[in-house]
Amino acid sequence: MAIVENKPKNMVKSNDGKDESTYRVYPDIFRKIDYDGRAVDIEVSLPGVAKSDIVLKALPEFFRVEGKRGHVLYTANYTWGVEIVPEKTTAKYENGLLRIHAIIRNPMDDAKEIAV
Repeated sequence: MAIVENKPKNMVKSNDGKDESTYRVYPDIFRKIDYDGRAVDIEVSLPGVAKSDIVLKALPEFFRVEGKRGHVLYTANYTWGVEIVPEKTTAKYENGLLRIHAIIRNPMDDAKEIAV
């Protein structure tokens, strides 16, 4: 179930002078971590949002997603649950569902071998 937030500060005047609300909605999010396969799969429910209206930004520890549909703004900051490699992250959007696939960072990838 999504959480809806609407405060008076979100009210804007339209061209005809009427007040319009923007409803901030926290979308339903499902996360699955596969430690053996070193991957994280996340599904974000964004019903009715056009693909061109979705913004997804990823950092190693968390991501931010936004999508606007009319007077509804879906927005969430969410943790991956593990540290990931943002450059290897992919996303696909179909039928109101954003599927994100991220690779878990191997801490030894940046390790330097030291001669003994």
